[in-house]
Amino acid sequence: MTIETPKVNAGTVLVLDDEALIAMDLAATVEDCGLNVLGPAFSMKQAFELIEGSTPELALLDINIGKEQVWPLARELRDRGVGLVFISGDLSPANLQAEFHDAPRLHKPALPQQVCEALDSYEVKTPTAAE
Repeated sequence: MTIETPKVNAGTVLVLDDEALIAMDLAATVEDCGLNVLGPAFSMKQAFELIEGSTPELALLDINIGKEQVWPLARELRDRGVGLVFISGDLSPANLQAEFHDAPRLHKPALPQQVCEALDSYEVKTPTAAE
């Protein structure tokens, strides 16, 4: 039995926020930054389903998803080499994980320019017309 590694989609960003309007707004911002969106996902379950067969290049993740925190998903994505950007209304040290101290963090509500700059902090492969 061979285990197939999910394909990395160049220029693709997983967007996860449990508030649908915010998630859709973030997805539109990501597209305005010139990147493709995987999702948006509104729950941890949905986000894990989206990455089953595909690995995004980056992820824009809310920290508090309903009653869950995003850390299991963030660890899975980090292990796959995905660049992480966290966005939250609560960036207090008690709400953050030290293991992700080097990832960009945005305070909600973030301006579109701030989102683009955080995503641009990673060397992103620009998607081609064929992708």
